[in-house]
Amino acid sequence: MRKLTILLSFFIALTLVVLSGCEIVKSDILQEGVFIEEEEPESEPAKEPEPAPEEPGISAWAQRFATWPIAFGFANDEGSKVIRVFYDFEDAEDEEEETPAATGPEVYGEDYDEAFDSAYEPSNYLEKTGFDPDAFSLAVGPYGEIWPIYFSHWQDEKIGNNGRENAGNFSRLPGFVFAQKEWKLRKNRTYLLTDMGPLLDSIIAIGPSGWMGNYPPLADETIESIEKYKERKVAWTKTLAVTKVGDGLIGLVVFERQGNDMLFSIVYMDEEKVLFWDNPAEYDEISTWRVDAGEMPGDFTPILLARFGEGLIMMLTWSAPESEIALTLYEEDGVLVEADELFSARYMP
Repeated sequence: MRKLTILLSFFIALTLVVLSGCEIVKSDILQEGVFIEEEEPESEPAKEPEPAPEEPGISAWAQRFATWPIAFGFANDEGSKVIRVFYDFEDAEDEEEETPAATGPEVYGEDYDEAFDSAYEPSNYLEKTGFDPDAFSLAVGPYGEIWPIYFSHWQDEKIGNNGRENAGNFSRLPGFVFAQKEWKLRKNRTYLLTDMGPLLDSIIAIGPSGWMGNYPPLADETIESIEKYKERKVAWTKTLAVTKVGDGLIGLVVFERQGNDMLFSIVYMDEEKVLFWDNPAEYDEISTWRVDAGEMPGDFTPILLARFGEGLIMMLTWSAPESEIALTLYEEDGVLVEADELFSARYMP
């Protein structure tokens, strides 16, 4: 009995030792991390940074105008040259440089209009003025007449320049002179200066709707549709040009006066669309829309009609007693909008 008690006590003691050892081993294993790894708490997914607000970009039309060579000039009496008047050469120079003196017929004789300004070689026109005359190869005139041109020379301002930008003062004005070999330009008419690239697949051929400036009115049913659309009675109309393919036309619509409110519109219409460029004004007996033009809007002559991916583009001259303006209109949101950056005018009474 005593032996049984001793054996039982020994067995209990051994069991306690073994269990104690296991705790030690388990403790060592946990400390070393061999068999059991503590799980890390799940972290919240990182938030993606919010994109910065986009900078407002320039429109597709503005991009086109910025890369397309566009300038306006006018022809001399002979129809052999066109000038892009430019007065800013002196402003573009460094103040320390000496400004070249004006030249005149007494210096160059009969060939004075062919004289170069020695201070500005062809290689640095763009650097000095931002204008690259070598980028222009075409002159586009009334009703889309297109003639090849080439840059001839820079012309100094001459003695006797009266500031009028017309054929009579052509040889005295400062500017870039372009030549037309066949002398096909119309005397004293405004021309769009550009190059062939953008026009190859986009130009819409147009022609005058009448003879010798005798513009017929729009059709009666067309006038009725315009009155209904504008909710205003029409006083008179002119068909300024018609497209040579299809039934497109460019028209001038003058609406009846309402009190002192005046309105005229340039309209383009074809089988698919009708676009207006509206010109409201306050009645003035002498100069409603243009100085000294009374209540008449003036005379319009289409120069260019073209269709690009962005829509329709139209260029016209707008003549009045004191000046002639070159307008560029483009299609946007169902109307015609004026491109202010392409505005050009010449004082020519």
